[in-house]
Amino acid sequence: MGETMIQRRQHDGERANADPQPDQPDTLHPLLQRNANAYSGDTPIHSAFLVDASRDEGWFTVSDEARGRRYQVKRAASCLLMPNAGDKVLVSGDAAGGLYIIAVLEQRDQGRSALHVDGELTLSADVLSLMGASRVSVAAETFALRARSGAVNTADWTLKTHSYTLASVDLSVASITAKYTGDHRESYYQSVRETTGQSTRYVTGTDTVKAVNLDYAADFITRLSGNTTFINGETLVKADGKQILVG
Repeated sequence: MGETMIQRRQHDGERANADPQPDQPDTLHPLLQRNANAYSGDTPIHSAFLVDASRDEGWFTVSDEARGRRYQVKRAASCLLMPNAGDKVLVSGDAAGGLYIIAVLEQRDQGRSALHVDGELTLSADVLSLMGASRVSVAAETFALRARSGAVNTADWTLKTHSYTLASVDLSVASITAKYTGDHRESYYQSVRETTGQSTRYVTGTDTVKAVNLDYAADFITRLSGNTTFINGETLVKADGKQILVG
């Protein structure tokens, strides 16, 4: 008797499981039929893509040919490395917040990189160093450098400019050999003092000196020579010496 009731209950349970319940909707069927690669807009994306092209507005076209996906994305503010066509990038986001390139994983041209930000960029650190194995170049419309003290140590230094202005309260120049070359030079000083071991000057044209008072003094020999020599005194010409030889 007991075995007969147990078998009847098992048979009733199997019939209950086999018979569908019309009032309960089938929620698994749509999920099973859904395309895994379809982007409905609310599905988060965090995957690697290849950059196909870029536009001036800051948009990039990325694709995943293996999965048949292609999106229009923007570069995240934290991604300073500018993506180029052929680069492998990491895309993250959704339709509500947007799709963004958050990192450049691999570069097609690994020998050239560009960091780019929109607007102003400030680098701040206790100690900041810029190192270039072969060259460091700075190009800008306006360049300004401000520091409490500075030093430049280089084997060769070349400065080329259309107009150059140097203003300093105290200026010192030290050099073993100094050369100045130009078509025209003007100097304005309140006072000038020069001390040299030997001075030689050659003027191809006319050397003119105009002064209120002119005083030349030599400890040993003073010589003025020329094919024609004039000494003019509007009021007085005086020659004084223990011996005066003329001719």
